Amino acid sequence: MRIEDIEIKPNNKRFDEKNWDINEWRKEYPVDYFNLSAMLVKPDEAILRDEVFKALYKSIRLYIPDTVYKYYSLDVSEKRDEENLDTLYKGKVYMSEIKGFNDPFDGRAFFYNSKELENIERLKHCGGRLIDDFSEFVRVSCFTGNGVQSMPMWAHYANNHKGFCVAYDVKDSMDLKSCLFPVQYTNQRLDISSEMVRQVQKLVKSIDETHQKGNLVTMLEDKTLIYLPQLLYNIKHSSWSYEKEDRCIIASTAKGMPFIDAKPKAIYIGRDCSDKNADCLFDIADEHEAKIYKMGFDDCVDSYELYCYEFYK
Repeated sequence: MRIEDIEIKPNNKRFDEKNWDINEWRKEYPVDYFNLSAMLVKPDEAILRDEVFKALYKSIRLYIPDTVYKYYSLDVSEKRDEENLDTLYKGKVYMSEIKGFNDPFDGRAFFYNSKELENIERLKHCGGRLIDDFSEFVRVSCFTGNGVQSMPMWAHYANNHKGFCVAYDVKDSMDLKSCLFPVQYTNQRLDISSEMVRQVQKLVKSIDETHQKGNLVTMLEDKTLIYLPQLLYNIKHSSWSYEKEDRCIIASTAKGMPFIDAKPKAIYIGRDCSDKNADCLFDIADEHEAKIYKMGFDDCVDSYELYCYEFYK
């Protein structure tokens, strides 16, 4: 799907503010980053695109839940265990590079065809390639809205119930509140070749004008190539939809990288977590005045689900 072919579909439906159910609204109008990207590139002027992105960003805040959960593995290696526990103790969350994710196709929801840029003189020597990997410009951390009842999440991301899950209050973390985005699941990819051509043409013109004035540094006014990845890196293949992911995405050069501040609201210890790690998690919860629970499974009830109970040393 080419970005210029997207028919923009604004939501003009009126709703009753007094009886508005935000959860029902989210289900009826799920976030559509393809549509939002088309809105972003519709105006030509950079200053208008800045205003459009601000409006889009503000609208996306309506999709952010009050609480998000993150699963962590333990009993993988001594170094990895120490890193995960120390990061939690410090009230931090590690921001990863996308290329380090378990899905090698994460971040591949958009692309451009370099052949469409080969006719631009300045790019002929590199076959029309401008940016090989947009993901180098961002750091990401993945959360879920599934809560602690998801057996697949415990199995896949908490080392078969040997790790732990942390609940974070979004309102209590400015970093989370500002950089969380809901993930969209789809089987389609977006071709942004036409926008890349437009951006390169603007870039070449700016460089030429700057050099004519005797300056070596070119200041770019158009931030589209920053805005687009910030939207489109929140798209994953539909086969991952069971994760119900929200992801925190932030510039790789942002202050404090590769960590953000986020203190635990509650800690859930995996059913098969070792006593040593469970005691350590208890101490961390005590440090942050967070609630702490341990997961279990009752073999003598007809309810096929996990349960949690308060944990004490």
